[in-house]
Amino acid sequence: MSGAPRWTSGPSRSLALVVLVVLGATLAVVGLALPRHEEHAPRIAPPALEVVSLGDSLSRGVQPLAAGGGLRTTDRGYAPRLAAALRARHGEVRLVEAGCPDADTDTLLRGGRCAPRAAVPYANDGPSTSQVTWAARRLRERGDAPTLVTLDVGGNDLLPCLNADRARLSRCLAAAEPGLLRRTRTITRRLKAAAGSRTVLVGATVYDPYVGLLRVGGAPRGAVLALHRTIRDRVNPRLSRVLRAEGWEVAELGRALGGNAPLTGKDPRAVRAACAYTWMCALNDVHLNDRGYARAARLFDRASRAAVDGALG
Repeated sequence: MSGAPRWTSGPSRSLALVVLVVLGATLAVVGLALPRHEEHAPRIAPPALEVVSLGDSLSRGVQPLAAGGGLRTTDRGYAPRLAAALRARHGEVRLVEAGCPDADTDTLLRGGRCAPRAAVPYANDGPSTSQVTWAARRLRERGDAPTLVTLDVGGNDLLPCLNADRARLSRCLAAAEPGLLRRTRTITRRLKAAAGSRTVLVGATVYDPYVGLLRVGGAPRGAVLALHRTIRDRVNPRLSRVLRAEGWEVAELGRALGGNAPLTGKDPRAVRAACAYTWMCALNDVHLNDRGYARAARLFDRASRAAVDGALG
C-alpha cells in the first residue's frame, strides 16, 4: 500500500532490523555486566573503635620515679593495655587518653590542674572546658560510631580524709561520701546522655592501697581498718549502684585488687594484694605497678567485652 510506512519493507527494513539486533545485544551485555560490577564494588570499612579513657592518674598510667622522687605518666597504664587487647581482636582501635592526674569528681566537672602534668585535649580551667564537658562533646561528635569510654575516679575524693585519728577519719569519710556519689551520678548521667547507640560506658570502683600499711607500718591499725571497711562496705557498693543505675557497666577494681578479701591472719590476702599490685609497700606510693595496671586492663576488658562485641557486630 502506498500509505504504509517506508521502514516496513525493502532496504530500510533490513537496516532497522540490524540496528535493533545490535542494540539488543549491547543492552544484554550491559545488563550482564552490571551484577558483576556490583559484586566487585569496594566494601566500605566500618568505623574504627575509639577508646576514650577518662579519670584520674590511673587513666594515665602514673607511677613513681623512685622513693621520694616524684611521679610520672607512662604508657604502661591500663588504657594502652586495654586498647592493645581490643586491637588484637577487632583490628584498628584508636586510643584517646583524656584523664587528668590528681583529678577527683569535683575537678572532672569544674576543671583543675593535672599533677603530674599531662597533655589533655581541653583547657580544664572551668566547667565549660572541663574533662566531662569535653568528653560529652566528643561523644556527641562520635554519634553512632563505636566508642568505649572508661572512667576511674573517686580515690582522690577520699584522700583528704586520711588521718591517724580513727574518729576524725570516720567523720570525714561520712561527710565526703554523699558528695562523691552525687557528683559521680552527675558525671555518668551527662556522659550517658551524650552517648550514641554504639557507645559502651564502663566505670571502676575504688581500690584501697592503704591497707598495705598493715604490713609496712606508718599508720595506726584502727585507722587503716576503718578506711578499708568504709571503701569495701559503703563506698564501692554504692558507687556500683550509681553506675548501673545510669546505664554503665561496672569494673569492680576494688574487688579485683583484693579489696573484698578478709582481713584475718598474720598476712591477710587484702594486704598481700595491695603490696602485689601497688607501690604502697615498696615505695609508699598509692599508684598501681605494672602488675596492677595489667590486672586493671583485663578487668575493664572483661566488663566491656560483650557490649563492645555487640557494638561492633
